[in-house]
Amino acid sequence: MNRIAAITALTASVLLLGSCMHGQAYVAGDMGWSLHETPEEGAKLAYGAPNSDNVALMMTCQPASGAVLVSTNAMQPAVAIVLKSGRTETALPATAMPSMGEGHFLEAGARANDPVLASFARTGDITLMQGKDSMTLAARAGDRPRISRFFAACKA
Repeated sequence: MNRIAAITALTASVLLLGSCMHGQAYVAGDMGWSLHETPEEGAKLAYGAPNSDNVALMMTCQPASGAVLVSTNAMQPAVAIVLKSGRTETALPATAMPSMGEGHFLEAGARANDPVLASFARTGDITLMQGKDSMTLAARAGDRPRISRFFAACKA
């Protein structure tokens, strides 16, 4: 995936996460999971507002690679993207880059079978944690097939 396109697509979410996450748990109301697959870019699973660039978390992979690139924004640079699904939590070592506007773009590599991603693939529930803040990115019933298709496409 083009790194500039990913930064652009996630820039608006810096403001969303910054305004919504202040030492509290946040559940995104009008957001959901979308899946886009193209031969050039592979599979992209994004949690955001419909028909917008307002994206809180994005996962991308090349088909059958077993590798997933996880991207998000944060108000402060961070050394990891912390995800939790069920009782499983992982801190994916991240690279932080200044984002267009405020905040930072975080990017981390993971395996499709990482325990937290496997739990997310099974349950549809994942939480993005940044410091003391957290954002629940729970899948709605209609989102579950998209999540399953994404992980099926990514598995090596």
